[in-house]
Amino acid sequence: MNPYAGNGISLIDYLVSHGWKPTRNYGRDEVAGLCPLHRETRPSFYVNRCKQVFYCHGCGRGGGIAQLRHWLEGQSFEATPPADTAEMFEQAYQFFEGQLQRCPEACTYLRHRGIYDPDVIERMRIGYAPGASLRAHLNHCGHRSSAVRHAGLIDSLGRDRLFRCIAFPLEEAGSLYGRAIDNVTWRHRFLPRSKGGIYGWRRAQMFQSLILVEGLFDLAALWQAGFPQAVALLGSHPSPSQIAQLQQRRGLRVHLCLDADLNGTGQTASRSLSARLRRAGVEALRVELPIGYDPARLFAAGLSGQGFQRYLERARP
Repeated sequence: MNPYAGNGISLIDYLVSHGWKPTRNYGRDEVAGLCPLHRETRPSFYVNRCKQVFYCHGCGRGGGIAQLRHWLEGQSFEATPPADTAEMFEQAYQFFEGQLQRCPEACTYLRHRGIYDPDVIERMRIGYAPGASLRAHLNHCGHRSSAVRHAGLIDSLGRDRLFRCIAFPLEEAGSLYGRAIDNVTWRHRFLPRSKGGIYGWRRAQMFQSLILVEGLFDLAALWQAGFPQAVALLGSHPSPSQIAQLQQRRGLRVHLCLDADLNGTGQTASRSLSARLRRAGVEALRVELPIGYDPARLFAAGLSGQGFQRYLERARP
């Protein structure tokens, strides 16, 4: 008889019984460690003690003890070798992560935007794309230039798509987002691929109340300030698949914290989304920020976590 067949054992105890050791403690609710489902060298496997759920940012697997038992006891510990494209993107993520600390200008830009916590930078795998270097790196890793171009990482002329950008891996979608550090004609850059669903959605299963923001700098600032329930739309207008994600969570409360744009576009989008979610049975509350601010800019200007909590408490439908 399997001693773990019942519901009496906790997820942590089950993991420990299989040799897993937590390496980081994020407070009363969450711990992290190396993923037991695939090989890795940096901890990306998170466990919520209260919710009894887990999620790995490395292999994208998550769930409760039943799913973990299926993967640990129903198959080999060795993960199935990833597809070439998935492997290519992982190598690109690692390359950009390594480049960040080699570029003081990029680090200065992050600090200017109010992002400085090394744990958040590591958890989001924030990196830097210097340009004119990714193709050679991926060629060295064994990927042909035609495959790198087909994946959208370089253009038809072989130039890096995210030239001089802070790079955010979109691991759940197998893509990347870039924010230019220069004063150029464009600031935001996505690869010519789907940006996927709501960023951080799998990890958000641990929470019954979410804070929905537009961008990844906003999300990083909130995680840094102690709001791990933040997720990001990657824009101000949700896709049908993102709406479906929110609708599927029964009893979910969503604080809409979109940008308070000078021209009112973020506020209009927030009102429209609030009404749309409420019609779909999702409790939606609009957080009103000072005109001209988004969450990242507020925190960069000195707002405390307690100060942001007051904005949440004043939120209305």
